[in-house]
Parts: sequence; structure tokens; C-alpha cells
Amino acid sequence: MQEQIKKKAVSSEYEVLVRNTIKQLDGIMNVSLGQALKDCVKKAMGRSVRTKDPFFWHAGMLMLGLVSALEYLDECEDSQILKDEIEASLEEHVDLWQKKTGGKVSYVDDTLAGFSLIKLYKRTGKEKYKNAIDAVELYIKGTKRDPEGAVIYNPGRGGNIFADGIGQVAMFMSICDKSPLLDGGEQLGLFYKFGMDKDSGLPYHGYELKKSEQAAGYLSDKKGILSWGRAFGWLIMGACANAAYGNPDEKNLAEFKKLCEAALKYQRKDGGWSWQLQAVDGHIDMSATGMIAYSLAVGAQKGVLQASSVKDALDKAAACMSEHIKNGDVQDALSSCDDFAVHYQTYGSYPWGQGAVLAALSMIKMANK
Repeated sequence: MQEQIKKKAVSSEYEVLVRNTIKQLDGIMNVSLGQALKDCVKKAMGRSVRTKDPFFWHAGMLMLGLVSALEYLDECEDSQILKDEIEASLEEHVDLWQKKTGGKVSYVDDTLAGFSLIKLYKRTGKEKYKNAIDAVELYIKGTKRDPEGAVIYNPGRGGNIFADGIGQVAMFMSICDKSPLLDGGEQLGLFYKFGMDKDSGLPYHGYELKKSEQAAGYLSDKKGILSWGRAFGWLIMGACANAAYGNPDEKNLAEFKKLCEAALKYQRKDGGWSWQLQAVDGHIDMSATGMIAYSLAVGAQKGVLQASSVKDALDKAAACMSEHIKNGDVQDALSSCDDFAVHYQTYGSYPWGQGAVLAALSMIKMANK
């Protein structure tokens, strides 16, 4: 007689983390008068401000955290109430997106939400998720690309290719049904070709192709800080999705494993990752930590990485992330970035840190089963 596998119990700390993530997603579009005034000042200064798009990457990261929590909670006992709360929050948020945008996607960043929407659709079969996925796919198929075919992050501001956009797009493309215009591996390959530092093997935040007068073709004008933590996080998340859910060729699989080796090399003694990967004595960044740990854990869980080779790193990362959670809110995440190399070194509780850490802890728990 086959022994029945005993389901895990959900810890109270994890439950609080999940419920606070739900609370953040439910309230992410609510802006106080004080916050609105601050946004006006920042906009006048040329700084980035919050968007009215419910699928923007801030919300997308919370959605990723909650979808990852659903996957973990499927393996747990007495978790149905919490799963119902997550699913209700996600469905209400998709309804809000439909109401506010009329079902239209306008940003590359929305592909991060698209990744979670595909998982939700496969889980529930609800047509509203399929409609939202179709909207993301339609936008990406029609968005502007550079001369080599890389998706431009912000077409209204030139031809810059960001690790953010390539990682987000690769995540969506890798789990989406294949089409000639949706190839996550191709997008990653272009970044590996034009956006990496040859000596260190680490990524720049982005690049722009410039027409070469001396030789035929284009040269890469690399931009931003070398291996900014979240840029590395975006790239490794895209590479992880391509390796775990897509159909990677040998080169893309090898590049993902190189990124994993770099992550292990620059992991801090406390188990986290810094705001700039090589600055191991610099300030820790919980958003980068969550993104990197999530990628390593998914790689191990899906058998792309040998689980034993990353177990110690994941255990240290999990302990580190737990230390930076206060009453269910993730602390010490780096504030948003305004442009290449514009990082204000403000740390606190932000949705991108909350979602990344929840996603990482959920996947680590699954990888350790």
C-alpha cells in the first residue's frame, strides 16, 4: 500500500505575509491626497511617478507573489480559506484593470502580470483571464523593436533596451503559446549579445544600438550601472522562465546557469543580495534578493538546476528574507529607479519587494519538499 504523503502546515508568519500582500494588491491603486501631491512634485522634477495602469510591474510583482503562494498552498493542509482569499483578490484586480483600461494594454511592464494571468487561466479556466492574456499578447506583438528585434522598453523615449523589459517579456513569452513573434529565448539572446559586460559576464541595466559608420551593422551603447541588483533580477527571472517553462536551446540554458553561478558567487554572508550585485558590503535589497532567490528556487524545483547545488544558498536566502519581514511587510527594498543609473538609495516597504519575497519563499518551500 502506497504511503500517503503528509501535507504541510502553513506557518502563521507565512499566512500574515500572504494576507499583507493581498492587502497591498487590493489597495495599490488607492492614492492619498498627500501621495498625489508628492507625485505632482516628482513629475515636475522629471522623476517617475505611479501609473494608473493596474497591471504595471508594481502590481505585477504582487500578482506573481500571490500566484506563487497558490502553488505552494496547494501542497498544504487547511489552506483553502487562504487560497480563496488570494483568488478573490486577483480576480477583483483583473476586474479593476478591465474597468480602468477597457481591456487595453499599453506598457511592456504588463507582461509580468501576463505571466501570472497565464497561470491563473490554466488554474481556473476563467475567460476573463484569457481575454487579459490576449490583450498582453496583442500589445507585445505590435510594440516597437530595435533593428535586431529586441522589444524597446519605452518606445516614446527612444530605442533603449532595458533588462527589465527583456526579463518581463521573456517570462511571458516563455509560458505563452508559441508564435513567430513571441520568442522569449530570442529576446534573451539579444540581451546576452548586446547588454553584457564581456570581462565579468554580468549584465548592464540596458543598451541602445547605434549605427556603426566604420563597420556594417550596429554597435551596442551599454547603459546604466553594471549589474544593478534588480536588473540582474529581471534578467535571471526571464532566463529562469525560459529554462523552466519554455523550450530553451543549449545556449540559453547555458546562459541561465551562468547567471545562477554569478548569483551564488555574489550572495552576501547574510544570505541576501545587494542593490548592486558585486557590492556585497553595500546595502541589501530585498527586491533583488527575492527575484534572484525565486529564480534559483524555480530552477531547482523544475529540475533545471541540481537541487543540492543551490539548497544551501536558498536556505540562507530564506532565513535572510524572513529577518527582513516586519509584521507581514517586507522591508529594505530599494525604491524605484527613474532611469539608467538613477537610484535614490531609499529603502523601505514597496510592492516589488513584497511580491518578490513572497514568490521566492513560496518557491523555496516547494523546492525543499
